[in-house]
Amino acid sequence: MTSLGKWVNLARARTVLGARRPFSVLVVTALSAAGLTAVAAAGPAGAAAARTAAHAAAGTGPAANETTGSQNNLRDGWDRNEPTLTQAAVEGGRFGRVFKTAVDGQVYAQPLVIGNTVIVATENDWVYGLNARTGAVKWKTSVGKAYHITSCNNLTPNIGITSAPVYDPRTGSVYVMALLKETNWGFHLIGLNVSTGAITLRKLIAGHPTNDSHISFDPIPQDQRTGLLLLNGWVYAAFASHCDHKPYAGYVAGVNVEQRPIKATLWTDEAGVSEDQAGIWQSQGGLVSDGAGRIFFTSGNGISPAKGPGNKPPGQLAESTVRLAPNPATGALTAKDFFSPANAPKLDAGDKDFGSGGPVGLPFGTKTYPRIVAQAGKYGRLYLLNRNNLGGRQQNSTGGDEDLFEIGHLAALYGSPGVFGDTTTLTASNAAKSHDYLYYVGKNDYLRAFKVGVDGHDKPTLTDQANSTFTFGFGSGSPVVTSNGTDAGSGIVWVVDGPDTNGDGKNAWLAAFDATPQPKAGGGTKMHEIWSGDIGTAAKFTTAATANGMVYVGTRGGNVYGFGITSGAALNSAGTATFTDTPVHSATTTMATVTATRTVTVTGAGLRAMTEPDPFTISRVTVTRGGGGTAAVKFPVTLHKGDVLRAQVQFAPSAVGGTTGAVAFTTSAGPAGQVSVPLVADGTQAGLFATYPSLSFVLNTNDGVISNVPLGINVWAETSIVNGSDTPLRVTAVKAPTGQYTVAGLPKPGTVIRPGQAIPVQGEFTPTRLGSADSSFMITTNKGQNLTVTMSGTGRKPITKFASVPAQVNFGSVQVGHTKKIWVSITNEGNQSALMSGGATQGATFRAQFGITKGLPVSAANDLTVPILFTPNKAGPFHGLYKVTWRDVWGSHSLEVPISGTGAG
Repeated sequence: MTSLGKWVNLARARTVLGARRPFSVLVVTALSAAGLTAVAAAGPAGAAAARTAAHAAAGTGPAANETTGSQNNLRDGWDRNEPTLTQAAVEGGRFGRVFKTAVDGQVYAQPLVIGNTVIVATENDWVYGLNARTGAVKWKTSVGKAYHITSCNNLTPNIGITSAPVYDPRTGSVYVMALLKETNWGFHLIGLNVSTGAITLRKLIAGHPTNDSHISFDPIPQDQRTGLLLLNGWVYAAFASHCDHKPYAGYVAGVNVEQRPIKATLWTDEAGVSEDQAGIWQSQGGLVSDGAGRIFFTSGNGISPAKGPGNKPPGQLAESTVRLAPNPATGALTAKDFFSPANAPKLDAGDKDFGSGGPVGLPFGTKTYPRIVAQAGKYGRLYLLNRNNLGGRQQNSTGGDEDLFEIGHLAALYGSPGVFGDTTTLTASNAAKSHDYLYYVGKNDYLRAFKVGVDGHDKPTLTDQANSTFTFGFGSGSPVVTSNGTDAGSGIVWVVDGPDTNGDGKNAWLAAFDATPQPKAGGGTKMHEIWSGDIGTAAKFTTAATANGMVYVGTRGGNVYGFGITSGAALNSAGTATFTDTPVHSATTTMATVTATRTVTVTGAGLRAMTEPDPFTISRVTVTRGGGGTAAVKFPVTLHKGDVLRAQVQFAPSAVGGTTGAVAFTTSAGPAGQVSVPLVADGTQAGLFATYPSLSFVLNTNDGVISNVPLGINVWAETSIVNGSDTPLRVTAVKAPTGQYTVAGLPKPGTVIRPGQAIPVQGEFTPTRLGSADSSFMITTNKGQNLTVTMSGTGRKPITKFASVPAQVNFGSVQVGHTKKIWVSITNEGNQSALMSGGATQGATFRAQFGITKGLPVSAANDLTVPILFTPNKAGPFHGLYKVTWRDVWGSHSLEVPISGTGAG
């Protein structure tokens, strides 16, 4: 680029298109002393004063505190108490970075906002209270030593506090779930006084789940990403794994933080014949509740339920959205309802966690279905479910999903949809004029706005109404929404964009969009970006916090950013600089403008861009003095009040799609004096393009191993078909793939694809023969274009095999009339998905304590654990066997495990 004075080009890359566990006891300790290390600027003395101050702080300002992840227990991410965060203020130059505060450790946990205090928790097990307006550290507390992990590179180097905390105004404490070492490593629920940081409670998570006393919670294999839930004085947390390394299980733990003695409980979603997997992680999404006695979550890969009704949940609940109910007296949790997709066994076989996404309770519905929950995962189907009757598995008339609505072929969801709505009860008469939306960011895909409607049976519907002009990298966060009540014109969607497709989070931005889809040239509709700001290196699945006119983001780089309405700066921005749509290999220009509010020396202008190569250049900078006259600038330049500095920026796209950048004006005041002007641009190109023009189909197993696809197994890959021009295009012909491939979501002939519209499609490969297989699909338009997407994959040999450990069961000598138990692990050592037919013992003195449900799905590498009992009724030897039967696409099979024992006495 051209260099004028101290101009710096900082380009950022982005894809534009493109065995049983030992028993441990529960330990609970309540403290009134400070933490292991606590530093406070000031605070009231005494427990009573501390609590009074905490309640006072929580009540200051408008009722817009963010006391739990994603705003509320529905986890809809909608902050409707932001009258000052108007679109005009954000886009018009009054909004920007207010502070950047360094903290000790990476910040994966979403911050909370309690009065004038921002609560920040880190992976180094530090918790901070920051001034909500300035970012100054009010207090900081070390709750212990974090766990240094070497077995998984997903979250490194330390595991401390990962999930969003929760605040309880009745105790005046904020609660975090921390992995730390006391005598041994363990997860502890830590309470901290919100005003001083003093530790008020420490509770070790340990022991047996109430629904399976045969297993115990082991902290080292477990990870705790899911946001904490406060419900009726209990704090609940859910657990999953590190990199799917076994043994782990999905757990929900609960602690009553408001009563003494403290009660605690533990529950697992893999109980009885299964004992591991089904982690609850939800890509940082929180446990959901829509009222007393109702808790919702969604689980990942593992032993999913057999076919059955939702109101009879089995012990195996992988790949499921589940409703739990606590016992009012004991707190013990019980599963009351569930939904699992009909193809859940296929999801597990292909590492398509249903629970990569978190459930969201919608704040609107229909008269017949007022309580709706939205759920999506790696498979890319967005379901609307009835929270009062989730639907079970394979419960509709054709053996499919008993949902309210389903929209498909989407990119995988890691996180949760955001929500805005101005109509609480949708009807056939008001749905068209309503502004009820779900906002969805899929893996390496666009931000999409789904409009909620209603069908003739009073069921909710979803329509893919608009998308952003650029894609969001893997690891980008869940959308959140701010507004002034239900005024659609005030709604803003905020998304943390980690642009790298591999999820490293480098060169990340916070982006803001008009919540209502806007017109695009040529009759299209788009999600219009109105502002963006640089945040360094983002943590995976980062969700912004909002409260009282501010937006807060914690980062992997160990910083907390506060954005808001700026005042007192020496330079005022004229607002976001938006370019007209620009054809690829051409150029347009616009001005990035700042005005001096007092005398200031500007030392340079730097560019940041999200694409590589950088499509932006600064061609010249001019100053217009308050007294009149415009002249070219050589830096440094001193401005006086009223002087206007303009950087002429050229946008010359080399690739189709949207992009964001910024011109940063630096001053002699250093970083504190920098003012950035966002740049928004869109490169266009005649015709259609595919975000991924070549689809490669491989099997990504639960432990991260990537391989060719065994015959009989399904794998999927997604792309979007995008109209890159400013002219509508009509589909005249579609050629589907042949052989072992299918594609869902292809537009039909006659479909008009609007300018900028991105139609998601999903290819599926089900190999039926060994070796490589290639195919393609093609879309032809009225402009004569043939868009071809190629498809490739390789089939490998199917293996059907189950094995037992031990291979033979020998009870040895057992006294007549006494009983001995031996656990037998039955593992799928093949590469096929199996449906169990049953398990039974032969020999009157032997029996299996747990039965195997007919139709129970067991994918490759999954295992069942069955206790075999021997009760001799006389002296002498006994022989028998345990026979397990299953079926897969290749037929019916069995495994026989010999059993022997001797009666003594």
